[in-house]
Amino acid sequence: MANLLGSSLFTSAISGLNANYLLMLNGSDGLTLENLLNPSDDAIKYNVNQTFRSYMMTNFNQMDLDGDGKIGTEDVNNYVTKLQTQGMTYNELSQLCASGSSGMSSLLDTVLSNFNEIDSNHDGRVTQSEINAYRINEQIKDVKEKYPKIDPTKMSMFYETNTDSTSSSDKSEDKVF
Repeated sequence: MANLLGSSLFTSAISGLNANYLLMLNGSDGLTLENLLNPSDDAIKYNVNQTFRSYMMTNFNQMDLDGDGKIGTEDVNNYVTKLQTQGMTYNELSQLCASGSSGMSSLLDTVLSNFNEIDSNHDGRVTQSEINAYRINEQIKDVKEKYPKIDPTKMSMFYETNTDSTSSSDKSEDKVF
């Protein structure tokens, strides 16, 4: 199973959104729908990701929270905060992570494949917490399958600290049992 870490998936999606927004902004005080439809030569030259651009065009009204016809920096920050706190839908994850950093594709595939199971409150959105909880539950299932006589929820770890006064070093030696 892929190493599911909700924060890395959300970080990848949000950093991609921010990076592409900044590329397209190109010094102006906000992006209009016209800027998104016809990006500047600089934005094209610096390879603005078309999936993110399409996402911003499709969700323009949701991102333009103040309704001034521009997506400004404050609008993007508020929208990102909304995504982080309320989670992302299947489509948002698909679009915002489609061309994210390498290494995220297996995580994205796992989350999308198990979206309904991860969405524990069934609100149609997954949060970082839900992804992380799913990962922990999957790890518990793995341990139960490998070691059927051991209940991983009742395991604990004990440490012994050895402070040998005859040692020339003041460092203590820890042993895990």
